[in-house]
Amino acid sequence: MSEIENTQPARRFTFFGKAGNGEATREQVLGLDKIERYMGFFAAFIGFVTSLMVLPKFLSGKATTLVESVGAKAHNSCPSSYKYVAAVKACHRTVTQPHSYWTYLLFGTLIMSALLLLAVLRGSRPALIVTALIFGLAAGTAGLLFIALAAWLFIRAFRLQRYGDATFKGSNAIARQRGQVRTRREPRARRGAAPADPAKPAPAPSKRYTPKKKNAR
Repeated sequence: MSEIENTQPARRFTFFGKAGNGEATREQVLGLDKIERYMGFFAAFIGFVTSLMVLPKFLSGKATTLVESVGAKAHNSCPSSYKYVAAVKACHRTVTQPHSYWTYLLFGTLIMSALLLLAVLRGSRPALIVTALIFGLAAGTAGLLFIALAAWLFIRAFRLQRYGDATFKGSNAIARQRGQVRTRREPRARRGAAPADPAKPAPAPSKRYTPKKKNAR
């Protein structure tokens, strides 16, 4: 029984695209390799560091006043609700954040960072992709790092599924080899067309109807 199981081809998971001829197994496509685990740990570390930066604002127990700054437009004009500060040649405005804002930011960042870490520890690629994507979308501009991580993992899974190699160089080399093999193959016959046989004789004239021959005169 064990010998029969070993000779069977590995099953392919088609969630990430059309199954290719690579040697990647389902476990490899759904799992994480060494470098992907490192990147997942790094993303979780960034999330926990962000939580530590938010912690003092949360522990203050009160609203916080922040000053936002943007560059001045032509003739020192500023956007709406901003005031031009000549000392720094920029537009400033004062924003007051309630304590509930820092509570949401702290616990939201902690929970998402913990989910990232859990996905890495379990070695689950789909869980890490979904968590990083949600984290990135919820964080806004600051979450571009997590969105990029999710896209990178998805692309590597697609290459691994289709070519059996997750790297850019390796997948391109395999794609070129497959392209060269296809160009060397003979073109397929058109569907429904019968092959021409030059040795086949012409059909005999019908006995029921034979067209009259023209008079040579």
